[in-house]
Amino acid sequence: NISNISRASLVQFRLAFVDMDKAIPCGSKICTKRIKAREQQMHRERIRNMKSTVDTGMPSVATLEHVKVNLKKEQMMEDRYTEIDRDNRILLKKMTEIMKQQTTFPPAERKSGPTSLNRDARKKELMRITRENQSILKRIQQAQPVYNHVEWEDQHRRNVTYLRNKCEFPVVLRTPRRGGASSELINMGEEDGAMTSRSAPSTSRAPPKDLADGANQKYVLKEGMKLSDTYYLVDMSTDGRNLFISAYDNTSSTTLELIIKEKLHRQLYRETNGDYRRIADRLKVAEDGKLLLDGEEAVDELDAA
Repeated sequence: NISNISRASLVQFRLAFVDMDKAIPCGSKICTKRIKAREQQMHRERIRNMKSTVDTGMPSVATLEHVKVNLKKEQMMEDRYTEIDRDNRILLKKMTEIMKQQTTFPPAERKSGPTSLNRDARKKELMRITRENQSILKRIQQAQPVYNHVEWEDQHRRNVTYLRNKCEFPVVLRTPRRGGASSELINMGEEDGAMTSRSAPSTSRAPPKDLADGANQKYVLKEGMKLSDTYYLVDMSTDGRNLFISAYDNTSSTTLELIIKEKLHRQLYRETNGDYRRIADRLKVAEDGKLLLDGEEAVDELDAA
């Protein structure tokens, strides 16, 4: 029995599987096509006219007045504004009363006796400190330098002369390296004799910037002093050769300048033993507004600007 049942179910399955591949039988293909098209059109209409079961529109309570306007909040804001206005009126009233009243302060009571017990002692101590500071400043300004750069320059020139006289061949020196620049040979020129191929540079170069006029000046004196009954701020600077002097008048905002050449600079340095303050004492201002030394201007030695 079991075998017969299984065999019958297998036959039915085979028949159903074979029938799945077959089309639905119809009498007329044209009528069947028209009926299917009409059914699809009706299906689209039903889908288009379908209504949702959930209401997604604006709720009806949204149009109520108590929902649109928060009356409690408006009442609280009105009470707050009223309180602020009341405080402002009270404050304004108090300020008006204060302005109308004339305030009278009682006179300060004078204390009997000295205001300070050590006033005289502190004043004496301050004057002593001031005198000591002035004496220290004067000693610093009048201190003589230990090293004489003018003598060093003279000694260097003499040594260079001795070197050139002693050497059998032209002297070839190297310039110091600066900022990573490569070393180079100095152009000796015609006055040092004929140049060898080793010492002759390929191209001519301009002198270094620090050897230009006024590029390496150092201040030796800055002090305010009187010149011809007028107070000037005197500045002295030197580049090792010339002495540059400038006097500035603050009242008229004018500057007087004087350049002392190397020869006279050395002479003045030897006469004053290196004290530029003594050189400044010899300065005078002429009637035409020129800055002079000892009241006169030496030819080829002084240039006033």
